[in-house]
Amino acid sequence: MTTSSALPFAQQGGFSQVRAFAGDVLFTEGMPAPHLYVVKEGVVDLYLVREDKRTVIETLSRGQCFGIEPHLAQPVRRHSAAARSYCELYVIDGATLSGAITASPELTQGMLDTLSQRLSAAHEAIAQRVNYQPELLVYAELLSLVGMADLGRRAGTSGGGARPGSRAQGHGPSHNGPLLARPPLQDVLNHARLLLGHSDRHARHLLERLHGQHLIRYEDEKGQGRQVVFAPREIVAQARKIVADEAQVERQSHQYLGLDELASLVDVDRGVLLRKLAAGEFAEDVFTFRRAEILHVLDTKGRRYFSERKLKPPQEFSDIADVEYADTRSIFEAVSRVDAYDLAKVLQALGEGDARQKILGALSARRREEVEGELQGMAAVDEVEAQRLGTALIAQVKSAMLQKAA
Repeated sequence: MTTSSALPFAQQGGFSQVRAFAGDVLFTEGMPAPHLYVVKEGVVDLYLVREDKRTVIETLSRGQCFGIEPHLAQPVRRHSAAARSYCELYVIDGATLSGAITASPELTQGMLDTLSQRLSAAHEAIAQRVNYQPELLVYAELLSLVGMADLGRRAGTSGGGARPGSRAQGHGPSHNGPLLARPPLQDVLNHARLLLGHSDRHARHLLERLHGQHLIRYEDEKGQGRQVVFAPREIVAQARKIVADEAQVERQSHQYLGLDELASLVDVDRGVLLRKLAAGEFAEDVFTFRRAEILHVLDTKGRRYFSERKLKPPQEFSDIADVEYADTRSIFEAVSRVDAYDLAKVLQALGEGDARQKILGALSARRREEVEGELQGMAAVDEVEAQRLGTALIAQVKSAMLQKAA
């Protein structure tokens, strides 16, 4: 906490106060900013929401102030604020604040101290985030520095007569191509150890990643040992693009799709996918329609995996939709024992699809005409009754198939 704060000014001014409980949002980014808050008690988080992610950028406590952006001509909130704990806050309107800043050294010093402390915290946050940038990019930046030094050293030892980009400087095959640096591999390893604290083994691993992305190559020059060859003025931009592409792939690997998006992606009818999902055929391969998993299955197993149902043995029959896997003779034997009206109820509940056509296809012409006659003008059937009739029918089909297999 700073030794000087805006709290004494707020306490003496008789300003209005507000209370907030943990989780209460005080304001959101983009709202007008007509007044300043001074924290009397409690803790307040300032945060930004980017790509649906909430990131706390500052945490303020007793005596610190927030809410006014004096550098803006039209004051608006540049962030959102929410109470982390129970809070009591002084509220100072903008007009009063403007007049008081020049008249009150105490308030001015308190605001300056608060801003200074918050700037230090922001610098620390930036430093923390820099440490989290991808190592591929870190090593590209390291190589850029080492490479530029190598280019400067070669230019200085060329006698000043060599044309920039010429082979005399060792910069590249022609003056039209990028300038290539050729620092010794050991120099790069030494810099990685001194500047980043990395072991030679770790540095070599990162260099191999850059090599695998074709950002560097290795050459062996007699008398100088192994050299790392790359374009120092381009390597950072190239690495940044690769990192961005990898980040996009990573985001897609965690992206989830709706059923309609899945149907469009694999080019299979939505109803077919629903039946396969109901049968649990995707359980081992697709987890809640995750894009990366779907693309992997599509690449390895093809579209037929999504469009064709797996064969199911009679031992696993449990639902009337499983009649699709039964042989026509067993279906004929089972439906011959079912009343035409009851069979029409089962077909009405099934709706259009392979199972319905399989049952109709197993009927004799006379029996089919009778059942279709019952279907005409049939009102909506009771779902519970239809399920009971369907369960009984598939049980008979199952029994007939098992008897034949015995």
